[in-house]
Amino acid sequence: MAGVNETVVREFVFLGFSSPARLQQLLFVIFLLFYLFTLGTNATIISTIVLDRALHTPMYFFLAVLSCSETCYTFIIVPKMLVDLLTQKKSISFLGCAIQMFTFLFLGCSHSFLLAAMGYDRYVAICNPLRYTVLMGHVVCVRLVAVACVCGFTVSLVTTSLVFHLPFHSSNQLHHFFCDISPVLKLASQHSRLSQMVIFMLGVFVLVIPLLLILVSYICIISAILKIPSSVGRYKAFSTCASHLIVVTVHYGCASFNYLRPKSNHSSSQDTLISVSYTILTPLFNPMIYSLRNKEFKSALRRAMGQTSFPSVSKVSEPDHIVFNSWDQLSMANSSFVTEFLLMGFSSLGELQLVLFVVFSTLYLIILSGNFTIISVILLDRSLHTPMYFFLCVLSISETLYTIVILPKMLINLFSVLRTLSFMSCATQMFFFLGFAVTNCLLLGMMGYDRYAAICQPLHYPILMSWRVCGQLAVTSITGGFLISLVGTTLVFSLPFCGPNKVDHYFCDISPVIRLACADTHINELVIFIAGALVLLVPLIFICISYGFTVRTILRIPSAEGKRKAFSTCASHLTVVIVHYGCASSVYLRPSAKHTSGKDRLVTVTYTIITPLLNPIVYSLRNKDVQIAIRKMIGKTGFFPKTL
Repeated sequence: MAGVNETVVREFVFLGFSSPARLQQLLFVIFLLFYLFTLGTNATIISTIVLDRALHTPMYFFLAVLSCSETCYTFIIVPKMLVDLLTQKKSISFLGCAIQMFTFLFLGCSHSFLLAAMGYDRYVAICNPLRYTVLMGHVVCVRLVAVACVCGFTVSLVTTSLVFHLPFHSSNQLHHFFCDISPVLKLASQHSRLSQMVIFMLGVFVLVIPLLLILVSYICIISAILKIPSSVGRYKAFSTCASHLIVVTVHYGCASFNYLRPKSNHSSSQDTLISVSYTILTPLFNPMIYSLRNKEFKSALRRAMGQTSFPSVSKVSEPDHIVFNSWDQLSMANSSFVTEFLLMGFSSLGELQLVLFVVFSTLYLIILSGNFTIISVILLDRSLHTPMYFFLCVLSISETLYTIVILPKMLINLFSVLRTLSFMSCATQMFFFLGFAVTNCLLLGMMGYDRYAAICQPLHYPILMSWRVCGQLAVTSITGGFLISLVGTTLVFSLPFCGPNKVDHYFCDISPVIRLACADTHINELVIFIAGALVLLVPLIFICISYGFTVRTILRIPSAEGKRKAFSTCASHLTVVIVHYGCASSVYLRPSAKHTSGKDRLVTVTYTIITPLLNPIVYSLRNKDVQIAIRKMIGKTGFFPKTL
């Protein structure tokens, strides 16, 4: 009888930012910028710590793990939130909601325990400096991280089970932007006081106990610091703790205020505001705090950017670096590691480099202005607010960033004698270059699917290519691109570089860098080749299949005018696909060590300069909609479409 007239909830609808559409677009831009900045700064912290041996200490090991955790933590929430800001239906399935809550709680709880482990590390470094190498050895650090993850996993599993074992039969509207505990519990048809009490006690366990451990650690630390006779010594000791203390204050302040209150005595809008602070702002501030307030990290970052020379190991004397020798002395024995690369580029051309500088500078300015024009026209002209132009806008943004990664440094090198690039900078350049390049490949595949849906399934097109779907496809392309880039860059820079450092190229591409490795690279090259084949061939095959169906559908159109219009919507995309995949395949679908560097430079000029140059030209010259929109912008016709 209890189940009569009851409908089980199968999905939830987010109402977190159910504000006017224009305000949601503004929030989308703001949160997207914050998210990209968070990803960039955390990637910088992780890369700097991994590549700079002076930072191979417990404190920075925990910081790298914390940055990885925060990156994943934001990845669980922010991309979905960004997609929902552009869509009308902001829904998530019942299972998807449970998975999101579990993963969010797992990473959030692990975060709390990691901060406690970092507090213990500071306690040992300052209060027991002579026993630091024993108490905070590599194995101990790994065990502490494992314990933090196990505790986070256990708490998250129990909490999520307690929430989703409750019946949900009534409303499915979540007054939040993700599946947090409080808004989901409010929708349960029956409330178990035992479940709420257990969840509250787990919150106390996750937040209060680590916070008490941190407070006890810092009481001991402060008492030890105050016993140091010199003011300089006290200042140095305090400075090693300042960043951690600020992060602890922000993290525990926001989380405690939200989770250690009775669940029924606060408004949903207040929840949303607080949640924004610890899901977006805290991961944004943490890397800034650690980079701005930490001299060692700033020095490592300057070395990575080539502003200072790499210091010798003997100069490191602070307590938290004692473990440096015990962790790395075996791998550094009898080896001389490359700390910077010399980009040979176009150095053999002599005075012709001045001509190249003028030519490439002109082309670069055209690329920037052309892509900026495309982006501006699409954003400002409502008649272009369609899936095809949405993907074109994302592609133009990606290509603009893609050229920024390579061309400014290349132009500077054409005028400079010393064309060096630090080890870290080379890895960073390769990571972002590959990330945007792979993203472009995947985006072109998505654009091919869009043309297939528009021509072959016109009646289902609004459903197949809704704004929600477009946002998800774009986010998938970007995420996939940078994950593949991370794998490729790691495979290259995990190799030892202890011999020559002359890169026979004008930027850090895979082939010229991997040739400099002083170890067997066959397995790495094979994996990179397979990844390259997947990145290039799978989207290309997908595009070919899409256009096979598209051409077959077009040929069935009875009128010649209809056929011409249908073909014209695909011509620009096909032209870009042929140029992009043709050049990239000729470089990356060959064995890496069996082709000449001169040929490499010639081909890479085409897809690093010519392709980004041709794309806006092709889309503006061959596309009447874009031409009309540009004319409206420059005042040759009315600025607004007639529908307005």
